[in-house]
Amino acid sequence: MPRVPRPLDAEPMRANKLYLLGDWGARSKLQRRVAAAMGGMAQESGSPLAIISTGDNIYPDGVESARDTLWASTFENVYTHPAIQVPWIAVLGNHDYRRNPQAQIDYGKKNQRWIMPNRYFRHVVVGESGVEVEVIGIDTQQLLQRSDGWKQQMEWLSQSLQKKTTTWRAVVGHHPLRSYGHYGDTPWLVQHVLPLLRNGGVDFYASGHDHDQQIVVVPGDGAVSLVTGAGGGCRSTRWGEHTVAAATNGGFSVADFNSDQLRLSLVSADGRIMGSHTIPARISER
Repeated sequence: MPRVPRPLDAEPMRANKLYLLGDWGARSKLQRRVAAAMGGMAQESGSPLAIISTGDNIYPDGVESARDTLWASTFENVYTHPAIQVPWIAVLGNHDYRRNPQAQIDYGKKNQRWIMPNRYFRHVVVGESGVEVEVIGIDTQQLLQRSDGWKQQMEWLSQSLQKKTTTWRAVVGHHPLRSYGHYGDTPWLVQHVLPLLRNGGVDFYASGHDHDQQIVVVPGDGAVSLVTGAGGGCRSTRWGEHTVAAATNGGFSVADFNSDQLRLSLVSADGRIMGSHTIPARISER
């Protein structure tokens, strides 16, 4: 008898999940609304295993040091709900480069909740029943500027994607691959990074930069494109040919998963589900 995949709705209240958001560090009323929605959802349906930040962590110019007072006003004193006291896996955005991007790496040594061991890195999240999500964080600002070290990052990414050992694999960068928002697609990433993701069995690519929320599924891409850059500000968005879901006015995203499928959902600033897309596990890679 063929194996019947377990639907995500069959998961217990504390199902495996990750929260994702970007462009949140604005110290705005909207940022606090989104933070409250994250805490409320986590209290109701169980804490996430981790929160993934897609960059532009502190506006407008990043921070000077790991002891900058902006850490308290932007991060520590905002995401205070007990149900979201979990690790943050963060990448750098273009605004984070304006002062001292190394300071955000150094902050992880001061605050163990903050996981940014390097400008690009690999981190594995282990969920219930041993289901694992490999999170590969990349520095798209370095890549797009072709600044010192970008070729080494591309070589590292290519090598890191050669063998998939976890059920799920996500790549996180600040600039979107696919977007119908303000900035649109990032052609250089589509040309040079997307083929690596496709060949590396990446299930989804999460980004911010556009201050909206989108799920875009382009045939042939392999990786689903998730834009989740509405954590602290918002811009208008639109539906395109390959849009599955889109929303604006602030929010975050959720990745629920088990061994059979992973569901990406867009959540509004008041905690409503605005659209979802389910990705089946790749049978050949189990």
